[in-house]
Amino acid sequence: MERIVLEVGDTTAKKWRFTSQKRREEIAKKIEINLAKELMNESKEEFKMFLTDLRDTMKNNGLTEEALSEILKDNDE
Repeated sequence: MERIVLEVGDTTAKKWRFTSQKRREEIAKKIEINLAKELMNESKEEFKMFLTDLRDTMKNNGLTEEALSEILKDNDE
């Protein structure tokens, strides 16, 4: 595990300090799951954008679906 620091409001920080260790661990697990989901979604969106940009670049450079099929067919032989 790696430790990270998150900034929160004063009230939240105060309540955190007075919360039991068990409760802190429960909350930390929930935060980690939500953070991982958010970062995973971001990565998926970035990957989709990358693929869209790549497709457009290849199309602009003359690589059509037909040309790609021919290249792939030639590699199979």
